[in-house]
Amino acid sequence: MIRYLGLGIATIFSFGGLSGAMAADMPMKAPPMVAPVSNWSGFYIGANAGVAFNNQSGYDYVMPFTAAGNIGGPCGLVGGAPVLTAPNPFNLSSICSGGSSFIGGGQLGYNWQQGTYVFGLEADGAWQKIIANSFYRFGSNPTAGAPMGSVAGDSAYFRSEMDSLGTFRGRIGWSGGPWMLYATGGLAVGGVSGSATEILNPGLTCTVAPSAGCRNGTNSDTKFGWTVGAGAELMLDRNWSVGLEYLYADLGNSTITLAALPAATSAFFPTASTVRFHEQEQIVRFKFNYHFNEPIMARY
Repeated sequence: MIRYLGLGIATIFSFGGLSGAMAADMPMKAPPMVAPVSNWSGFYIGANAGVAFNNQSGYDYVMPFTAAGNIGGPCGLVGGAPVLTAPNPFNLSSICSGGSSFIGGGQLGYNWQQGTYVFGLEADGAWQKIIANSFYRFGSNPTAGAPMGSVAGDSAYFRSEMDSLGTFRGRIGWSGGPWMLYATGGLAVGGVSGSATEILNPGLTCTVAPSAGCRNGTNSDTKFGWTVGAGAELMLDRNWSVGLEYLYADLGNSTITLAALPAATSAFFPTASTVRFHEQEQIVRFKFNYHFNEPIMARY
């Protein structure tokens, strides 16, 4: 009896050892994978391109006198006639420049992600050439000859140009995975220039200024201001993203003063006049960024 009981116990241990060996030889089941999530944290660098535009009538003109019949506005035609009909050395034109321009440049920045929220800083610089031409055509002057405007149709021409723009902005966004929506705002700096010219008997060439028939003034400056905007960005793969961004930039105002001329030079400009340009623009642009971090990681 004891002999048969020992055989049974030995058989049980034999089967147990065999089962353990078979279990050890079986491959382990891999843990379930979870869909990758996006990580916006880290440095990035990229390029941008789009369109920038401003208001062609963005100026205030303090004229030498006030009279009925004065007309002002963007460059172009007035009553079917061009506002300028002859060559002029001050780069004025009867053809509107549109007040818009291609804008393109580059940017670099850094993001911090906390859950679904993304905080960042970005600096960018871009080239543009927004040119806006405007004019002011005088009516008749009640006091002939003093100051200018004794001849109906005497005109003032204004040209403003914005040729560069840089910004340094903060960003706050919300990410739902590979995409992000954000608001942005901060500092703006840009190069601006302008000219203002008053001409008697429009259509005549003003080859030298100041003179008996015309006077002019110019400016060129670097202006500082502010900018706000919003955008959306999408991760294309581990390192590349594409975005669409809108910015409004305000660089303040710039002023040109046309000095009064002595009677020996001209009898028609005894008082000064000024024009103040409003240096604002709106931008819509595409952005392409390369991210130096690992933007896609697996989470278990």
